[in-house]
Amino acid sequence: MKQESLFVTNNDPSADSHPTAIYVHGLASGANAATGKILSKRFSNFNWITTDLGEDLAANVRQLNECIKEHKPQLIIGTSMGGLTLLYANAPDAVKIAINPALSIADCVRNTIGLGRHKYFCKRLDGATEFELTEEMCKGYETYIAAHKPSLGKSSYAVFAIHDELLGDEASVVAQKIVGGCGYKVLVDPEGAHRIKPTTIDLIDNEIVSKEFHFNTK
Repeated sequence: MKQESLFVTNNDPSADSHPTAIYVHGLASGANAATGKILSKRFSNFNWITTDLGEDLAANVRQLNECIKEHKPQLIIGTSMGGLTLLYANAPDAVKIAINPALSIADCVRNTIGLGRHKYFCKRLDGATEFELTEEMCKGYETYIAAHKPSLGKSSYAVFAIHDELLGDEASVVAQKIVGGCGYKVLVDPEGAHRIKPTTIDLIDNEIVSKEFHFNTK
Protein backbone atom coordinates (compact mmCIF):
# COMPACT_ATOMS: atom_id res chain seq x y z
CA MET A 1 0.00 0.00 0.00
CA LYS A 2 1.38 3.38 -0.97
CA GLN A 3 2.23 5.49 2.04
CA GLU A 4 0.63 8.60 0.57
CA SER A 5 -2.79 6.90 0.66
CA LEU A 6 -2.45 5.88 4.31
CA PHE A 7 -3.84 7.82 7.24
CA VAL A 8 -2.71 6.79 10.70
CA THR A 9 -4.12 7.98 14.02
CA ASN A 10 -1.94 6.95 16.94
CA ASN A 11 -3.30 7.55 20.42
CA ASP A 12 0.27 7.33 21.70
CA PRO A 13 2.88 6.81 18.98
CA SER A 14 5.48 5.70 21.52
CA ALA A 15 3.27 3.01 23.03
CA ASP A 16 3.69 -0.30 21.24
CA SER A 17 1.15 -1.83 23.60
CA HIS A 18 -1.80 -0.33 21.73
CA PRO A 19 -3.41 -2.86 19.38
CA THR A 20 -3.96 -1.82 15.77
CA ALA A 21 -7.41 -1.22 14.29
CA ILE A 22 -8.47 -0.50 10.71
CA TYR A 23 -11.52 1.51 9.65
CA VAL A 24 -12.95 0.78 6.19
CA HIS A 25 -15.02 3.69 4.87
CA GLY A 26 -18.09 3.56 2.68
CA LEU A 27 -18.89 4.73 -0.83
CA ALA A 28 -18.23 8.40 -1.65
CA SER A 29 -15.94 8.80 1.36
CA GLY A 30 -12.24 8.52 2.15
CA ALA A 31 -9.57 8.18 4.79
CA ASN A 32 -10.69 11.45 6.39
CA ALA A 33 -14.22 10.17 6.93
CA ALA A 34 -16.00 11.59 9.96
CA THR A 35 -17.00 8.10 11.09
CA GLY A 36 -13.38 7.01 11.26
CA LYS A 37 -12.57 9.98 13.46
CA ILE A 38 -15.53 9.22 15.74
CA LEU A 39 -14.45 5.60 16.11
CA SER A 40 -10.82 6.48 16.78
CA LYS A 41 -11.91 8.92 19.50
CA ARG A 42 -14.28 6.46 21.18
CA PHE A 43 -11.91 3.49 20.90
CA SER A 44 -8.71 5.35 21.67
CA ASN A 45 -7.06 2.24 23.09
CA PHE A 46 -6.27 1.35 19.48
CA ASN A 47 -3.89 2.80 16.93
CA TRP A 48 -6.21 3.46 13.98
CA ILE A 49 -5.40 3.09 10.30
CA THR A 50 -7.58 3.87 7.30
CA THR A 51 -6.99 4.53 3.63
CA ASP A 52 -8.72 5.91 0.56
CA LEU A 53 -10.67 3.20 -1.25
CA GLY A 54 -12.37 3.46 -4.61
CA GLU A 55 -15.62 2.26 -6.14
CA ASP A 56 -14.42 -1.15 -7.40
CA LEU A 57 -15.32 -3.84 -4.85
CA ALA A 58 -12.75 -6.41 -5.97
CA ALA A 59 -9.97 -3.82 -5.97
CA ASN A 60 -11.03 -2.61 -2.53
CA VAL A 61 -10.86 -6.13 -1.12
CA ARG A 62 -7.36 -6.57 -2.55
CA GLN A 63 -6.24 -3.22 -1.12
CA LEU A 64 -7.71 -4.02 2.30
CA ASN A 65 -6.01 -7.42 2.28
CA GLU A 66 -2.68 -5.72 1.63
CA CYS A 67 -3.29 -3.34 4.52
CA ILE A 68 -4.21 -6.25 6.82
CA LYS A 69 -1.12 -8.19 5.81
CA GLU A 70 1.12 -5.20 6.46
CA HIS A 71 -0.36 -3.89 9.70
CA LYS A 72 -1.80 -7.04 11.32
CA PRO A 73 -4.82 -5.40 12.98
CA GLN A 74 -6.67 -6.93 15.89
CA LEU A 75 -9.87 -5.05 15.07
CA ILE A 76 -11.42 -4.03 11.74
CA ILE A 77 -14.61 -1.99 11.44
CA GLY A 78 -16.26 -1.24 8.10
CA THR A 79 -19.40 0.75 7.33
CA SER A 80 -21.78 0.40 4.35
CA MET A 81 -19.66 -0.45 1.29
CA GLY A 82 -16.72 -0.60 3.67
CA GLY A 83 -18.64 -3.20 5.65
CA LEU A 84 -19.26 -5.09 2.41
CA THR A 85 -15.55 -4.95 1.57
CA LEU A 86 -14.71 -6.20 5.05
CA LEU A 87 -16.96 -9.25 4.66
CA TYR A 88 -14.67 -10.59 1.94
CA ALA A 89 -11.34 -9.54 3.44
CA ASN A 90 -8.90 -12.17 4.65
CA ALA A 91 -8.47 -11.38 8.35
CA PRO A 92 -8.53 -14.63 10.37
CA ASP A 93 -6.69 -13.05 13.31
CA ALA A 94 -8.86 -9.93 13.67
CA VAL A 95 -12.23 -9.15 15.17
CA LYS A 96 -14.38 -8.09 12.20
CA ILE A 97 -17.32 -5.72 12.63
CA ALA A 98 -19.32 -4.98 9.47
CA ILE A 99 -21.84 -2.17 10.04
CA ASN A 100 -24.79 -2.05 7.62
CA PRO A 101 -22.81 -4.01 5.00
CA ALA A 102 -24.13 -2.99 1.58
CA LEU A 103 -24.82 -6.39 0.02
CA SER A 104 -27.51 -4.68 -2.09
CA ILE A 105 -25.04 -2.05 -3.34
CA ALA A 106 -25.91 -2.58 -7.01
CA ASP A 107 -29.63 -1.94 -6.51
CA CYS A 108 -28.85 0.95 -4.18
CA VAL A 109 -26.69 2.63 -6.81
CA ARG A 110 -29.24 2.10 -9.56
CA ASN A 111 -32.34 3.11 -7.60
CA THR A 112 -31.23 5.45 -4.80
CA ILE A 113 -27.77 6.95 -5.28
CA GLY A 114 -27.98 7.10 -9.05
CA LEU A 115 -25.60 6.38 -11.91
CA GLY A 116 -23.27 9.11 -13.10
CA ARG A 117 -20.79 11.45 -11.47
CA HIS A 118 -20.82 12.28 -7.77
CA LYS A 119 -18.74 14.31 -5.34
CA TYR A 120 -16.88 12.75 -2.42
CA PHE A 121 -18.19 13.64 1.03
CA CYS A 122 -14.75 14.41 2.46
CA LYS A 123 -11.31 15.54 1.36
CA ARG A 124 -9.44 12.57 -0.07
CA LEU A 125 -5.77 11.86 0.46
CA ASP A 126 -5.45 10.95 -3.21
CA GLY A 127 -6.74 14.39 -4.21
CA ALA A 128 -9.83 13.10 -6.03
CA THR A 129 -12.98 15.19 -5.66
CA GLU A 130 -15.42 13.26 -7.88
CA PHE A 131 -16.14 9.70 -8.93
CA GLU A 132 -18.41 7.95 -11.42
CA LEU A 133 -20.84 5.09 -10.92
CA THR A 134 -21.79 3.04 -13.98
CA GLU A 135 -24.02 0.12 -14.86
CA GLU A 136 -20.87 -1.88 -15.55
CA MET A 137 -19.79 -1.30 -11.94
CA CYS A 138 -23.19 -2.45 -10.69
CA LYS A 139 -22.91 -5.65 -12.68
CA GLY A 140 -19.41 -6.08 -11.27
CA TYR A 141 -20.75 -5.79 -7.72
CA GLU A 142 -23.38 -8.44 -8.42
CA THR A 143 -20.87 -10.78 -10.04
CA TYR A 144 -18.38 -10.48 -7.19
CA ILE A 145 -20.98 -10.97 -4.45
CA ALA A 146 -22.46 -14.00 -6.24
CA ALA A 147 -19.03 -15.59 -6.66
CA HIS A 148 -17.63 -15.05 -3.16
CA LYS A 149 -18.67 -16.09 0.32
CA PRO A 150 -18.04 -13.80 3.30
CA SER A 151 -14.96 -14.90 5.24
CA LEU A 152 -14.68 -15.07 9.01
CA GLY A 153 -12.29 -13.34 11.36
CA LYS A 154 -11.15 -14.41 14.80
CA SER A 155 -14.63 -13.22 15.78
CA SER A 156 -17.11 -11.90 13.24
CA TYR A 157 -19.99 -9.50 13.79
CA ALA A 158 -22.49 -7.71 11.57
CA VAL A 159 -24.37 -4.75 13.02
CA PHE A 160 -27.56 -3.54 11.35
CA ALA A 161 -29.86 -0.59 11.91
CA ILE A 162 -33.50 -1.30 12.62
CA HIS A 163 -34.26 1.15 9.81
CA ASP A 164 -31.85 1.60 6.91
CA GLU A 165 -33.01 4.59 4.92
CA LEU A 166 -30.35 4.14 2.22
CA LEU A 167 -30.25 0.41 1.52
CA GLY A 168 -33.86 -0.24 2.48
CA ASP A 169 -35.27 -2.30 5.34
CA GLU A 170 -36.09 -5.31 3.16
CA ALA A 171 -32.56 -5.44 1.78
CA SER A 172 -31.20 -5.12 5.31
CA VAL A 173 -33.21 -8.15 6.48
CA VAL A 174 -31.94 -10.18 3.51
CA ALA A 175 -28.37 -9.15 4.32
CA GLN A 176 -28.81 -10.20 7.94
CA LYS A 177 -29.85 -13.68 6.83
CA ILE A 178 -26.93 -13.98 4.43
CA VAL A 179 -24.18 -12.96 6.83
CA GLY A 180 -25.79 -14.81 9.72
CA GLY A 181 -25.80 -17.94 7.60
CA CYS A 182 -22.07 -17.46 6.97
CA GLY A 183 -21.21 -17.45 10.66
CA TYR A 184 -21.39 -13.76 11.55
CA LYS A 185 -23.10 -12.86 14.81
CA VAL A 186 -25.86 -10.43 13.88
CA LEU A 187 -26.72 -7.49 16.15
CA VAL A 188 -29.49 -4.97 15.50
CA ASP A 189 -29.52 -1.40 16.80
CA PRO A 190 -33.19 -0.64 17.60
CA GLU A 191 -32.51 3.09 17.22
CA GLY A 192 -30.05 2.91 14.34
CA ALA A 193 -30.02 4.25 10.80
CA HIS A 194 -27.68 3.76 7.84
CA ARG A 195 -25.37 6.54 8.94
CA ILE A 196 -23.81 5.45 12.21
CA LYS A 197 -25.42 6.87 15.37
CA PRO A 198 -24.16 7.11 18.96
CA THR A 199 -26.46 4.22 19.85
CA THR A 200 -24.69 2.03 17.30
CA ILE A 201 -21.29 2.91 18.73
CA ASP A 202 -22.58 2.14 22.22
CA LEU A 203 -23.82 -1.24 21.01
CA ILE A 204 -20.47 -2.02 19.41
CA ASP A 205 -18.64 -0.96 22.54
CA ASN A 206 -20.81 -2.78 25.06
CA GLU A 207 -21.52 -5.96 23.12
CA ILE A 208 -18.33 -6.43 21.12
CA VAL A 209 -15.22 -4.36 21.81
CA SER A 210 -15.36 -4.35 25.62
CA LYS A 211 -15.97 -8.10 25.68
CA GLU A 212 -13.44 -9.04 23.02
CA PHE A 213 -10.61 -6.85 24.31
CA HIS A 214 -11.42 -6.57 28.03
CA PHE A 215 -10.55 -2.93 28.54
CA ASN A 216 -12.54 0.15 29.42
CA THR A 217 -13.26 2.25 26.33
CA LYS A 218 -15.30 4.92 28.10
